Amino acid sequence: MAAFEGIRPFPAVVQELVDCVSQPDFKLDRVRELIEADPALAARIMRAANSAAYRPYEPCNSVSKAIMRIGATNICDLAMAMSAINFFKDLGGVGQKIRDHSAGTAAVARELAFRLGRGTASAKVFLASLLHDIGKLLLIQTGDAAYAALAGENLAPNTVHLKEQAQWGYDHAILGGQVLLSWKLPEPIPQIVALHHQSKVAQRKSVLVGLSVDLLRVADHVDWLLEQHHDTDSPHLRKLAESPDGTRAGLSDATLKEFWDDLRTVRQEALSVFR
Repeated sequence: MAAFEGIRPFPAVVQELVDCVSQPDFKLDRVRELIEADPALAARIMRAANSAAYRPYEPCNSVSKAIMRIGATNICDLAMAMSAINFFKDLGGVGQKIRDHSAGTAAVARELAFRLGRGTASAKVFLASLLHDIGKLLLIQTGDAAYAALAGENLAPNTVHLKEQAQWGYDHAILGGQVLLSWKLPEPIPQIVALHHQSKVAQRKSVLVGLSVDLLRVADHVDWLLEQHHDTDSPHLRKLAESPDGTRAGLSDATLKEFWDDLRTVRQEALSVFR
């Protein structure tokens, strides 16, 4: 934490956006003006608003429509998450792999939330999933070659944190959650990130945190399976659907297989939207 104290990955316009929407009487026109003042941010917001992750029924061709589709508060959170991820764009191949995995996990988690009737959790789980491995990016940024090598290994989900704890005494989830909290990202996003390898603890926090962690963990695994080119005949799908996370989220083997092609589609699109 000491190494990252003082890091602020948000450009001035995003900080202004945060200040704006924190006011109880903020104006949508001001939100639009701030987003349009940063063409790169506006372009990323438009790509996101038109992506399958936001389930568009018609093209979104203006920032105003993007705000209406995503929501002013959610669009502020999204701008913060995009800026945080973009802050690590120069970390090389391992960094890009983690960024791609984060984008894919976020898109899959949001799609699962909608498909399983958990739409109230969709915005928070999407953002938390986009940021769930930011602790890995922070650790790579320190220049620790041993950690970069570990992060680059093609390990199955829910295993890297055990090696981190054994070697460093903490894991990327706890680090990421604490740094996001210091960056003032709104709760429960830092809490979901911090607890995504502690599902039992997450269940005791709140219904939203517990459900979001379940969806994130399932999406994390789905993204890995899709990246490994698993299809509906893979025995891993049944195992995932019948896991405690999958069961609490409301999955079944049949529904996961039914969703599989659509999950592949939203994941693939997310890799281009969030690069």
